[in-house]
Amino acid sequence: MRLIQIIFFLAFSTGCAAQQYALHSQYIFNLFMINPAYAGARDALSTNLSYRTQWVGFEGAPTTQTFSIHSPVKKQNTSLGMLIQNDIIGARQNTYAAVTYAYKLKIKRREYISFGLQGGIMNYYYNWSKLDYERPNDPAAYFDNGSTWLPNFDFGIMYLSPRSYIGFSATSLNGAKINSNAASDARLDMHLNFMAGKVYDINKEISLKPSLLIRSAMEGPMQFDANMGALINNTLWVTATYRYKFGMVYSAHCTVLNRLNIGYAYDLALNGLLAKQSGTHEIFLGYDFNVYRLKSISPKYF
Repeated sequence: MRLIQIIFFLAFSTGCAAQQYALHSQYIFNLFMINPAYAGARDALSTNLSYRTQWVGFEGAPTTQTFSIHSPVKKQNTSLGMLIQNDIIGARQNTYAAVTYAYKLKIKRREYISFGLQGGIMNYYYNWSKLDYERPNDPAAYFDNGSTWLPNFDFGIMYLSPRSYIGFSATSLNGAKINSNAASDARLDMHLNFMAGKVYDINKEISLKPSLLIRSAMEGPMQFDANMGALINNTLWVTATYRYKFGMVYSAHCTVLNRLNIGYAYDLALNGLLAKQSGTHEIFLGYDFNVYRLKSISPKYF
């Protein structure tokens, strides 16, 4: 539990900042995970499930389960969505449920700008008895468990066309306090995300999609993912990602009949802190229901 203890120390020490949100690698196939403005972009009732187990080999390492659903509203320039996520790391469990509203402002026939607002409620639960304390007088040691409910609001904006996208999102706009413990003033720090991607055809069988995601906390460090994906025969995506100050991510994603999406990602850490773990695995499953019998803007690209 030594690594998990370090993470908790960073997360709850006054004046320190730490990653407060679950990390994903399969977001490149479901941008709704990181930007509410993506809601309805597939012109279908899009459902997605993902399971991530991180740093395999470490006791108390993070695991994350995510379900999302979003769809355009027929004959309107609006979309609706919902996101449910359960994130566990050591003694902390964070369960989040939110609903999304997005509005599309059309630029051309197949190009538009989308504005998305997401709001929901989080439950932070702590079982302090799972931690070992080096100092017996640590204030957290006197709390057997704790549960905190707090509201959360996110905002996003995206430009989307059939072969490209660019967007920005901001999470935890309200900066709610995480813990009722008087010894801690830990809050949800606002996080900013910038994303962009574009598809290029090499020939009839192969297309390439370079993309970028930049993450930054208002009071924390910046991290970025540089992705290069190759689409083979309009069916199989193979993607390599360089994650700044972490290592590499390798993923594969298969689309069946333009509706069923199956993906797998493996995160390979190359830094010293995580050198002894066995990697991170993430599984993705999605299905697009064509309830409105619409033709998707980009069914195979993003």
